[in-house]
Amino acid sequence: MTDDDRPLDHRPLRFGTFLFPRTVAGRALLDHAAQAEELGYDLIAVPDHPYNPDYVDQVALLSAVVGRTSSIRVLTDVVNLALRPPAVLAKTAWTIDRLAPGRLDLGLGTGGLWDQIAAIGGPRWKPREARERLAEAIDVIRLLWSGDADVTYAGQYYQLDHPQPLLPPQEPIQLWIGSGGPLMRRLTAGVGAGWIPNGNRLDLDTVRADAAHFDTELAAAGRSRTAVPRLYNAFFGHKLQDRSEGFLVGPASQWVDELTALALELDFDTFVLGDRETPVEHLQIFADQVIPQVRAQVAAARP
Repeated sequence: MTDDDRPLDHRPLRFGTFLFPRTVAGRALLDHAAQAEELGYDLIAVPDHPYNPDYVDQVALLSAVVGRTSSIRVLTDVVNLALRPPAVLAKTAWTIDRLAPGRLDLGLGTGGLWDQIAAIGGPRWKPREARERLAEAIDVIRLLWSGDADVTYAGQYYQLDHPQPLLPPQEPIQLWIGSGGPLMRRLTAGVGAGWIPNGNRLDLDTVRADAAHFDTELAAAGRSRTAVPRLYNAFFGHKLQDRSEGFLVGPASQWVDELTALALELDFDTFVLGDRETPVEHLQIFADQVIPQVRAQVAAARP
C-alpha cells in the first residue's frame, strides 16, 4: 500500500502560502519563505510557468527554498507535465528528497496555455492525450521510486527499458493532481493521488458539487472518501479584505468560517493561502487571525 492509498479518518490540517515566483522579487522570494516558516506555515507552494519571462523556474526556486529553510515542506502547484518528462521529473523530485528528506509534495498537471508552451518548443496535446499521458507519467514516476532493480514500462507515450535503479525516496512523496473537470477527477480518484480542484473564482456550492462528484469517483475506484488528501488553492480570485464580496473574498472572520466549512463538510485538509498584491503583509494576518481559529474550530467539531 502506497502513501497515497492509506485510509485515514481525518488527516491533520496543513496551511501553506503561495509563492508567486516573480523575477523582480529576487531574493525577497526566499525571505518570504523563511518568514512563512517562522510563522508556523506547513508548506510553500510554487506554480510552473517556464514560458513566462516574469517568473523564475519552479524547481530551481523550490531547491533554493529548502536550502534557505529547515522544516517547511514545498509543493509543486502544479508541474507542467508537457514541459517536464516524467522520468526526469521523478529524478528531480528524488533529488529534492535526498537534499531535504520528507519535505516535498509533488503536484502534477497536464499542461495548459498551449500557445505559450508551443512557443518554447513544447507540444500541443489534445485533452484526451493529455489525460492519458498524465496517467502513464504517474506509473513511470512510481516505478522509478519503487526501488526495484529491474524496471520496464511499455506505455503508449512513455517507455522504460531497464534504467539504472534509484533508491526509494527517504520519505514518501505525496502525489497530487490538479483536477479541474469531471474526467480529471475520475483519473485522480483512479490513481489514488491527492486532489487539487481548480480554485480559481469558485463559489462554495460549486466546490461542494465537485467534491460530491469526486466522492463518487473514489467509491467507483474502491477507495474511501478519506483515502486521499484534498488541497484547496485559495489565492486566484480569493482575497483578504475588509468588505465581504463572495466566497473567500472578505475579512479574516469570513475566511475562518469558509475554510472551516471546507474542512468539516468536504474533508479538505490542506489549504494554500495567498494574495498576489500584498503577500508578505497578509502572511502575518493569516497566521494570527485565520489559521489558529480554523484549527481550533475543526478540532472542537471532531471527536
